[in-house]
Amino acid sequence: MWLVLFYFFIPISSISAESRLFGPGLRASFQVPVRYFYLQTYDANGQKLNHSTQPLDRIEFHLTRVSDQLSVHSYRKIDDLNDGTYLFRYRLYESVKDLHLYIRFGNEDIEHVIQGYIYSDGCYCPETNLTQWFDAFECSASRSQLRTDMELFKTIDMKQVLEKATLKYFQHPQTYALCHYVIKNNKIYRKCYGEHTGFKMFSDAIFLSLSRKVVMPDVEFLMNLGDYPLSDTNDDPLPLISWCGSEQTYDIILPTYEITEATLQMLSRTTLDIFAMSTTRHLPWSKKIPKGFFRGRDSCPERLDLVRLSRKHPDLLDANLTRMFFYRDQISEFEPFAPHVPMPEFFNYKYQISLDGTVASYRLPYLLAGDSLIFKQSSSYYEHFYRDLMPHKHYIPIKKDLSDLIEQLQWAKAHDAEARTIIKHAQRFTQRNLLPNHILCYHVQVLQEYAKRLISPVQIHSDMELVQHETDESHIKKDNCHCHRLEMSTNTGYGTRAPGIVYSCLIKNNSDAEVTIQVEFSGLADHHREVVDIELAKGEEQIVDEKEFEHGEQQTKYRKGIELIRVKQFDGKTIELKKPFDGVASPKQNWVFEIENDAIKSVDPQK
Repeated sequence: MWLVLFYFFIPISSISAESRLFGPGLRASFQVPVRYFYLQTYDANGQKLNHSTQPLDRIEFHLTRVSDQLSVHSYRKIDDLNDGTYLFRYRLYESVKDLHLYIRFGNEDIEHVIQGYIYSDGCYCPETNLTQWFDAFECSASRSQLRTDMELFKTIDMKQVLEKATLKYFQHPQTYALCHYVIKNNKIYRKCYGEHTGFKMFSDAIFLSLSRKVVMPDVEFLMNLGDYPLSDTNDDPLPLISWCGSEQTYDIILPTYEITEATLQMLSRTTLDIFAMSTTRHLPWSKKIPKGFFRGRDSCPERLDLVRLSRKHPDLLDANLTRMFFYRDQISEFEPFAPHVPMPEFFNYKYQISLDGTVASYRLPYLLAGDSLIFKQSSSYYEHFYRDLMPHKHYIPIKKDLSDLIEQLQWAKAHDAEARTIIKHAQRFTQRNLLPNHILCYHVQVLQEYAKRLISPVQIHSDMELVQHETDESHIKKDNCHCHRLEMSTNTGYGTRAPGIVYSCLIKNNSDAEVTIQVEFSGLADHHREVVDIELAKGEEQIVDEKEFEHGEQQTKYRKGIELIRVKQFDGKTIELKKPFDGVASPKQNWVFEIENDAIKSVDPQK
């Protein structure tokens, strides 16, 4: 079970009783591309205020180094959530030790120091302890879609997968586009197949970004670059990773490239992100237009039907197409097209109609974050989070053919209070499942579960190319930072490699007699040393679990590494095997050590 952390108010001595800061962006370990936290206002009696108290032009937000008080190169943004809460976001372009936050909020001076090393998105300094990384990112415990996706695939042999994919997909380059990825020693390699593989830029970007933040498991998989899921049920399905799933396929689903790109590019090349809908000042509910709203292109036939329905019921619907691509033979019926409407203006209407596009509607996360009631079409397509949505709690379900849409809109108009409650639940859902840390977490969770099922060795193929930081990410500014992770090597910048550490192991006694074994662990200091004593009869084996130590003022937990295997044999002879161990070039768990009569062998369990 994943450990879910909750936000706690940060005590700040210089803050009056009128405002408090809270949120994950006040911790050094929360290494998302754009960090964020909140300011909550209170009245003199300590009660939360539910209205704005300061205009944005009376709020200042600065970041400086504690050591010299020089400004830190960053992009900062403040948003009024219009409920007594303010959102503060910042993207760092340089890494810093001990970051000083200064906020001028009206007449208040608010200060907070984030202690520790705060790394920019361009700094290669991955956390080697995956459990600690999950904790720091407050990863959601809900993975119901992932569990369902992986049920069919108990084991995965990539040699067989590639053989089948060659016949089914690779020989049809005009129809399919896939990339064969290998992540090994926290480096990304790929070989792509198909004529239209441009969307590899999205998968490249997220894997590179993750590799700078956490040491990912060694894993090998096929990534579908198209919108349509491919792993059909007609024959032996393949464990393909895709951005969209369907009831007719068995693809393993990642968050869509759209919400992932918005996560990585927040406060950079994109203006649409999960916070945008809640930070835009919308009309008060009483002033919103009481109609269902839709704008989009002709990506599915029901969109055309919705426009026809809108013309019959203009008092309940305002739906129109902005352009046509798929059904151009019917273009005369739908001209003139409506002009493009920015998504924040969608919420001038009380009700949003969410219909499929070519597959699932990738705009749904942003609609959930807004303050309108969503009417979601029944569909066989889904994104990674749909399974956790509940009809009538987070949205109003409508039939695929829209035959009950008018009835449902009429219900909403007659049940205003219930509609607003559903909206609040939807907004809360996005806060708990669709923020940047949740998107990054889900990617790593998919890779972790996939890696557990691999029975074939993860090998870099000779025709693969290395996906490189900066070269394959034009938006990232390289930060020649010095990585201070306790378990990292002393190299800096993008050349830093994940350490060759063994955290836990399986010891097999292949010798001719009983042996006594000492497994020596070490940490940062001498007092972290720990020795595990075991005895194994001939032919026996035993797992030695990982060990932890605490370090620093906050008693942060780190994993110890195995330094030495010492074996005392039945005849009194002692043999040893010391670090570095053969074959270990990155962090390993359950590494195999085989005891022979005259030696101890370091063995890759996947070979």
